[in-house]
Amino acid sequence: MLSKYFKPSLLKTIAEKAGTPVYVYSQAVFLKQIASYKKAFRALDPLFCYAMKANSSKALCALAAREGWGADVVSGGELYRALKAGFEPGKIIFSGVGKTPAELEDALKAGILFINAESFEEVKELERVAARLKLRAPLSLRINPDVDPHTHKFITTGKLGSKFGVSFEEAQEIYLYAAESKHLNPVGAQFHIGSQVHSAGPYAIAAVRLAAFILKLASRGVNLKYADVGGGWGVKEGAEMSDPAPLARAVADVFAGTGLKVILEPGRSVAAPAGALLTRVIYRKRGGHKNFIIVDGHERPDTARALRGEAPGGAGRPRARPGEGLRYRGPGLRKRGLPGGRRAPARAGQRAAPGHLFGGGLRFFHELAVQLAPARRRGADNRPFLLEAGTPT
Repeated sequence: MLSKYFKPSLLKTIAEKAGTPVYVYSQAVFLKQIASYKKAFRALDPLFCYAMKANSSKALCALAAREGWGADVVSGGELYRALKAGFEPGKIIFSGVGKTPAELEDALKAGILFINAESFEEVKELERVAARLKLRAPLSLRINPDVDPHTHKFITTGKLGSKFGVSFEEAQEIYLYAAESKHLNPVGAQFHIGSQVHSAGPYAIAAVRLAAFILKLASRGVNLKYADVGGGWGVKEGAEMSDPAPLARAVADVFAGTGLKVILEPGRSVAAPAGALLTRVIYRKRGGHKNFIIVDGHERPDTARALRGEAPGGAGRPRARPGEGLRYRGPGLRKRGLPGGRRAPARAGQRAAPGHLFGGGLRFFHELAVQLAPARRRGADNRPFLLEAGTPT
């Protein structure tokens, strides 16, 4: 079950010193993912903006910043953490549908690269904030390219009808409005078609549509500098990130030679392969033909409700039937199989005993650059404490 790169002795040492549950991250593997993106996209020389929603640990973010990456933030809190981690303000972009006036003001005062606006109303609020500060706000629009990435319906964001972005028709109206404003400076355009995309095809379609739109804007006198193609590859828990070369080729085929600076926002594909959630088995039980292991890990209650198909505060609907094999249960934990969707190993005679250490969902690695800290519990729900890599916590 554990990665071949993992040393059980190190796992035990971490568990003894930090307690469980605990997240552990590998500096070497994190940097390996960054290097893979750089190599694949070297011909385009894009600006990579690490999506901080993937993991906003100061230590991990500092690694990305030292590699010359920027940051993609979606809240004032993430903006604060990005600046503290060492990201250059001129390499930070601010995305998200619900930016408050105070957050917009903080971003403008910080001098970030641009605001990725999601609606006409947000653009007008940004204009008011910029006018109050007596400056021109760098503006990009998230455009919904109406592309189906063939991923899960809950994380598909590039189809019309989702809450994200605006149509090309509305985008043109907004850009023409911004171009006439004394306090708005349209500089870029962005799409983000969704999470867990493992094919370059949807990116290629969306990129062609965005490039054609940017060319159309130029004919109307609105000349943009940046083409933001959203997130990178989807994450494959328990496995290495796929080679990003096909994605790089799809983007380069469209934007190479256009003079536009391409921006890419990888997040979980960088962080997930480098991390692990370490838990300890506390009880065992059998229910019918199924064996269960109770661990001291925890799943966020809102995530558990979403996986069960519940509306907020409502009763759940049964979803897919569990399969065979060992099942994990923890305080509030409702997972089928091991974290990451993998089954427990079925070796002959193998047993899981109380006190046994399990790492699942994300891979363990032996090249761990961590600073150990006392384990802490965040309230009665016993959520894992994040053990940061690279710098003391």
